[in-house]
Amino acid sequence: MPAGRPGMWAAGLVLAAMALAAVAAPLLTSHDPIATDTGATGLPPGSPGHPLGTDLLGRDLWARLLYGARTSLAAGLLAGAVTVAAGVLLGAVAAAGPRWVSAAVSRVADVLLSVPMLIVALALSALLGPSLGTVVVAIAATSWMPVALTARAELLSQRERLYVRAAYALGLSRWQVLRRHLLPGALPPIASIAAFEVGHAILTESTLSFLGLGVPPNRPSWGNLLTEAQQHLLTGEWYTVAFPAACVVATILAVNVLASAFARGEGRAW
Repeated sequence: MPAGRPGMWAAGLVLAAMALAAVAAPLLTSHDPIATDTGATGLPPGSPGHPLGTDLLGRDLWARLLYGARTSLAAGLLAGAVTVAAGVLLGAVAAAGPRWVSAAVSRVADVLLSVPMLIVALALSALLGPSLGTVVVAIAATSWMPVALTARAELLSQRERLYVRAAYALGLSRWQVLRRHLLPGALPPIASIAAFEVGHAILTESTLSFLGLGVPPNRPSWGNLLTEAQQHLLTGEWYTVAFPAACVVATILAVNVLASAFARGEGRAW
């Protein structure tokens, strides 16, 4: 088995398990993630009927983790997809268009890279209100630049290769060459950075929700669980912090392992 392959499979299994648990949440728990139970508040892990315990409002933590996975993973995947699509589109336009378009995209990307993400998130939250859509827009607006610059650089480097010149000699238009030859050849590095962007989006959703700028508090997400748990750090209820934090860390590590494998070219053999 090639070096790095066990790590890739382990990371893939972790992500598959997370996704499966999120999709099958109603089958894995009978508890409502937002229902309170005053008779079962602050129960520790291993309590009857509550394998991971409950919070101070009596809400089942296992149910909240499962349904929180739905929100966090959906936000990460959706924001990552929008980020990559916008970045690849702008990178392709910059590579295939006139020089002034390429220069404009590069300069705008450089400027936006210097703008703190939280400022954009604060502005969007004030304008649109905390929601999943706000999270997706905030992440995409502050994360498309590395994708666009990578796509532009890769497409420009491939434009001088012999098979691309041959395609032009056969009469293909600039956009036909881009669609048929340049973009397929640029997919490996784009796939690598896309995987990193999905991981970044999941982490950013958790951060924004933790700060009250993301998903509304009444909707379970890993970030919201961490926000609610911070007041319990000194009360001995360590598990209210440990479980959602472990989910975030495990997901980010798994995504980064896969992204690194794609960057080394190992993902092509999957």
